[in-house]
Amino acid sequence: MTGMVFKKVPIGVDNFSKIANKDNNFLFIDKSLLIKDLIEKGKEVSLIIRPRRWGKTLNMSMLKHFFSPVSAKSVFDDLKIARENNGYYIEKYQGKYPVIFISFKNIKQDSLDEFFEKVVDLISETYREHEQILTKSANLTDTQKKIYKLLLNREGNRAQLENSLKFLSECLYHHYNEKVIILIDEYDTPLNAVYNKDYFEQVINFFKGMFGAALKGNDVLEKGIMTGILRLSKNKMLSDINNLKLYSLMEEQYSQYFGFSEQEVKGLLNESGVKIDLKDLQYWYNGYRSGTFTDIYNPWSILNCIDDKGMLKPYWIKTGNETLLKDIFNKVPKSTENKLIQLLEGGTIKSTIDEYISFDQINDGREDILWSLLWTTGYLKFSDKPTISETGNYVGSLAIPNYEVSCSFRAVFPKWIRAFNRIKYDSFLNDLISGDVNSFTKDLKDYMLSIPSWFDFPEESNYHTFLLGLTASLTETHEVVSNKEVGLGRVDFLLTPKDLSNSLGIIIEFKRGETEKDLKIYEALAMTGLKQITDKKYHSNLKLNPNIKQILNLCIVFYGKQFVYKYAFEQL
Repeated sequence: MTGMVFKKVPIGVDNFSKIANKDNNFLFIDKSLLIKDLIEKGKEVSLIIRPRRWGKTLNMSMLKHFFSPVSAKSVFDDLKIARENNGYYIEKYQGKYPVIFISFKNIKQDSLDEFFEKVVDLISETYREHEQILTKSANLTDTQKKIYKLLLNREGNRAQLENSLKFLSECLYHHYNEKVIILIDEYDTPLNAVYNKDYFEQVINFFKGMFGAALKGNDVLEKGIMTGILRLSKNKMLSDINNLKLYSLMEEQYSQYFGFSEQEVKGLLNESGVKIDLKDLQYWYNGYRSGTFTDIYNPWSILNCIDDKGMLKPYWIKTGNETLLKDIFNKVPKSTENKLIQLLEGGTIKSTIDEYISFDQINDGREDILWSLLWTTGYLKFSDKPTISETGNYVGSLAIPNYEVSCSFRAVFPKWIRAFNRIKYDSFLNDLISGDVNSFTKDLKDYMLSIPSWFDFPEESNYHTFLLGLTASLTETHEVVSNKEVGLGRVDFLLTPKDLSNSLGIIIEFKRGETEKDLKIYEALAMTGLKQITDKKYHSNLKLNPNIKQILNLCIVFYGKQFVYKYAFEQL
């Protein structure tokens, strides 16, 4: 529409007040009815686990801004929670509780001393948010003020640090005369970062003491809400919190508040003005299951795709630390190979899923623990409704949710995939980046013939995205451009080496032929694709790079599982 101002994409913005403020003109999905559900149905202490980049921190920020007496209130005026029950929740609950909000998402230090240094900094920052009570409160004792100042100034001892969240809640209660809401975001990030370090037990014991004191038997606690990716260490860190209720992807409660529904995605596309085929978005980023098995889109990938003007590529790959998964991959039995191949080829496997996993189990190398971790972290989904075993675990068929996750497998765990894949993965990629087209296409042909009909894609773009997935791990050594405007058109696939010793740039054009055409027609189409590369000046960026001395122009024409190709080298 002429003159329409489209909204900005809030990539990396976790401050709810900033995003929800209309004046900032951000794309925004209203999840404010989470507040109502927490008030009416929330337990004393809740742990909500979801895959990374699913909106956990933003939702916690929303809760902080709603309940806190010192946060901006007007951002909720036009949201669903304000209209619910004629404004009842705004009138009765908004700004009525002191809130402690602490996020451990950046606690990933490499030594025990650095870990405690970072925690000391984080506690100091949290205390600084509330330091006005030191001067404004007549209800704090001198002893309380003294301890408060010690922790504020990074001078508290280890015992005071461990008790810091409970102590802060007591100070806030005495000041406001209201019970306190404690929000703990990404509680498990420090554990995932150090679980294989020699000081892991010390970190576990520290958090066991901190969380146990704050969330169990705390007389001034109104509600405690924790978020994370994994429900780990059931016998250790969270063992003292026996009033905790877990909400995983299987739970109906809160399922609509994390991830995007299809209706929400359509709204984002409309407000952003970006034109993307919804079927492409479904293929790439949809397929997750939550609650009553409603398909959910990966919110991080949707927002990044919109921000990149509709470019379809794996955005989720480098957003987390996968050390835990990589380690268990190295411990599973060789029999896992066939099941992995089934998954990567679009099939399903049957397994038991345990929502409660201890770190001791990870070291056992059990296959069901691997699948449980992959399900919890968003790499797998239930393809149908699971049953519940006598032990209380879920049993059902598992599948890879979408094409982006399939790409992520190959990019994040390349060494493991190489060991299990039917093609010679290393040589396959090396042949491509070195310009050995005949060897590269031979391996590609062998792979195409080995896969089932899941890869008999009906559209040209499907072959394009398939090959993009196979080469996803090249992002470490090359800048990978896909379906982006270059020169006078949109290049299908462009590789620029990051290593100065590699002077070969690569351009690939994809075409799709009808399966009953004459082979000569396909070859002519391949020549047309080569000419298109030149006519559309897809090489323009490569020619501006002083490191590039040679360009490989390659056109592949797919028909079913087969293809023909033509190529030419251009010297610079």
